[in-house]
Amino acid sequence: MNMDSLAVAALAALNIAVLPFFLLLLMSAVAAVVARKRPLPADLAPRSHFLIVIPAHNEETGIADTVRSCLESDYPSDLFSVMVIADNCSDSTANVAAEAGANVLERHDETRKSKGYAIEYLIETLEPSRVLDSIHAIVIIDADTLVDRKLLRVFDQDLRLGHDWIQCYYTVRAPERSWRTRLMNYAFSLFNGVLPYGHYVLGSSAGFRGNGMCFSTRGMRRRPWKAYGLVEDMEYSWSLRAAGERIVFEPRATVAAAMPSAGGKGAATQRARWEFGRSQIRRRFLPIVWRARAMSAWDRLLSVLELALPTLSALALAFAVVAGLDLVWFVWSGGQGISGALLLASAVLMLVSLVVYALAPFLALKLPLHYLATLAFAPIYMAWKLIVRVAGPPRAWVRTEREPSR
Repeated sequence: MNMDSLAVAALAALNIAVLPFFLLLLMSAVAAVVARKRPLPADLAPRSHFLIVIPAHNEETGIADTVRSCLESDYPSDLFSVMVIADNCSDSTANVAAEAGANVLERHDETRKSKGYAIEYLIETLEPSRVLDSIHAIVIIDADTLVDRKLLRVFDQDLRLGHDWIQCYYTVRAPERSWRTRLMNYAFSLFNGVLPYGHYVLGSSAGFRGNGMCFSTRGMRRRPWKAYGLVEDMEYSWSLRAAGERIVFEPRATVAAAMPSAGGKGAATQRARWEFGRSQIRRRFLPIVWRARAMSAWDRLLSVLELALPTLSALALAFAVVAGLDLVWFVWSGGQGISGALLLASAVLMLVSLVVYALAPFLALKLPLHYLATLAFAPIYMAWKLIVRVAGPPRAWVRTEREPSR
C-alpha cells in the first residue's frame, strides 16, 4: 500500500469515527424543528394529584420565591401540594419554606449527602403513611427555580395519556444578567431542549435533566429511585431507559433555574460536577445500554451514540481538524477520484450538521435571535471549561453557591 492509500485510509477512519455524532445532531435538530407542539386543551378538567418536591440545602435566600412560584401554578389547589426537603441545612431554610406555604421535611445525615439521597429519604418517609397512594405523581423542582404556571396542567395531560416519566424544558432564569448566562441559556436550549426533544420525536427516549422532572407513582413502584451520583438525574434516567422505559420530553412547559452570572468557585463547582458526572455515566451505562434487550435496535443505536456523544466544544474541534484534513486532501488530489469526493462530502455534511443544530433552538424553541451574537463569547467559555476540566473531578456532591437575586 502506497503513501496516498495510507493517507486516504487514515482520513476515512477519522471520518467514520466522528461522522455518526454529527448525524445524530442533524437528525435530532431536524426532528425537533419539524415536530409540532400539541395545544393544551382548554376544556380538559385536571384530575391528577401532584406532590411538588423541592430538595434544598442551605437555600434560605431563595427558597421562598421557588415555593411561591410552585404555589401560584394554574392548577386546582386541592390537587397539589408543595414539600421542601430541608437536607442537612445549617440555616433557616426550613422556617423560610414553611412561612412561604410549603410542607417541610427535615433530614440530617452527614454521610449520605446529595439530592439523590434526599429524594430516597422522602419516599421512604412517605411510604408507611400511604401518602404515595393518594397522589399520581411526584414533580422534582430545584430550590432556585421559577416554574411555568401551566406546568402541572401539561404533566396532567401526559399522565392521562399513560406516560409515567416526563421531562419539561429546563432553561435559565434571568438569562440576560451577563454574557455567561446568555451563553448558558443557549447551551441549555441545545442540551436540555433540542437534543432530548429530537430523540423523543425520533422514537427514542428523552433523558432527565434534574429539574422539572415528573415521576408517576405507578412508575416509581415499578422502577424505584436508586440514584446517588454526581448527576443523579442522568443516572436514574439511564437505568430506566435500559429497562425499556420511555421518558417523554415536554416542550410546552418550562422551569428556569438561576445560574452563576460570572465565573468563580460556584460556576466552577457546578461545571465540574456536570462534566465529570457525565463521564461517570458514560463509563457505567455504555455496556449496559449496548446489551439492553428491553430496548429496540433503533433505540439502542441512538442511545449508545447519545451516551458516547462528545461535548459540543470537542465536536467543533473535531470538525476543524477532520474537515480541514479532508479539504487539504481534496485540494492536494486535484479533486480527482472517488476518495476525494467522498471526503469532501463528509466535511460538508459535518458542517451542515453543526449549522442546522446551532440554528435549531431558534426554530424549535423560539429562542430570541439576539443570542446568535452571544456565540462570540463561546471561545472564552470553552477555554474556561478546559481549565475546570484540568482541575480534576469533585470528590463528592457539592452545592453550587448562589448569587444574590436581582
